[in-house]
Amino acid sequence: MERVLIVGNGYAGLQAARTLAREKALSVTMVSAEDCPAYVPHLLPELAAGRMEAGDLFLPRGGEAGATEIAFRPGARVKKLFARKRAALLSNDETIAFDKALVATGASPWIPENLEPLLAQCGNVVALKRLSDAIALRNSLDGGARDIVIIGAGRVGMLLAEALKDRGAAVSIVEIGPRILATMLQQDVAERLHPVLEKRRHLRLHTGTRIARFGIDGGKVREVHLADGAALPCDVVVIAAGVAPNTGFMEETLPAAGGLAVDDRMETAAPGIYAAGDVVFFETVTGKKEPGQLVVNARTQGEVAARNIAGHNVACPPMFTGNVVKLDPVIAARIGDIDGTDHADFTVQRDFVRATRNGSTVTGLQMIGDPESLRGLVPAVLKRFRPEDIADLFRGRSDLGLAPLLLSRGYAWA
Repeated sequence: MERVLIVGNGYAGLQAARTLAREKALSVTMVSAEDCPAYVPHLLPELAAGRMEAGDLFLPRGGEAGATEIAFRPGARVKKLFARKRAALLSNDETIAFDKALVATGASPWIPENLEPLLAQCGNVVALKRLSDAIALRNSLDGGARDIVIIGAGRVGMLLAEALKDRGAAVSIVEIGPRILATMLQQDVAERLHPVLEKRRHLRLHTGTRIARFGIDGGKVREVHLADGAALPCDVVVIAAGVAPNTGFMEETLPAAGGLAVDDRMETAAPGIYAAGDVVFFETVTGKKEPGQLVVNARTQGEVAARNIAGHNVACPPMFTGNVVKLDPVIAARIGDIDGTDHADFTVQRDFVRATRNGSTVTGLQMIGDPESLRGLVPAVLKRFRPEDIADLFRGRSDLGLAPLLLSRGYAWA
């Protein structure tokens, strides 16, 4: 019986496990660094803010591993994976032998070098990536913490700031770059969020500035001093400076900076070693190499990898990158490739969309507006819309194969 090892318990790993559970000729073991079931990571800010309980985040898995032939090993971090030897060394020094493996370890917080000692030595500094991080932050808030300094104005930082708005916390976001959501939106698009953010009484944004030093007392950060002279009192520091693919345990297969490279079967350069989810970078519909990030990508990639592990020959369909941040009552979204200089802007009532063009087709979209409108726009990149199709969509044209349509409605968020 062929032995299969799944490393990781997120969307990609769980989808692969479900697929492989139907294969009777395989012996499947899933290992996870975290000692808990799979969960929804983008809801960690909601857990930290006390809006949800840990159980609310768990994916519908429950006793699934016990109900199938899959052996689930929670809390078993892979220290080293040896592709040639077909063996994985776990954190408890146990070795698991395998014939094929799926690496679905996702991404880990990227910690700037100057902040690494802070995270290691100060008890009130967290990097919000795992369930335990969110629980630690929640415990701090329950214990009376009120001044929260978030380092990084990307997706995680903004989602956390949003979640804390009803908690009574005073949130300061420090961003070295000139704007928020820099990896998602172009500057003038991101600025359209300012009217929404200005209403957040709990939130203070400090962009385009560096941290000069930290005021530390009793093993905790008490103040964050910025280069512009501002001194921010803090009970908790949250590092949200971005993520990096979790590939440090890989031996013999050298990942690129963007993650593990895979072909359209989700196989890496090492035969029999597959990868899926945030740990990979792949070719998008526009021909660029991009990291995973989307849930739908992770699930599809996990499914494709599992079917090929089981002996089928399946190619992954074209994919796009994207991200969404909800700043109630609006969302900011990026879909596809937005790096081109040629674009067209469209506005209907309070919805704004920028379509990036390559010749006569749309390669990417940026949006600020109502969440319902986004669902009508997502297929536009895959369908290689022309910019004029986007304009027709705004006017309510019904033959473009999108539902629901982006309709003219009035909103009260501006």
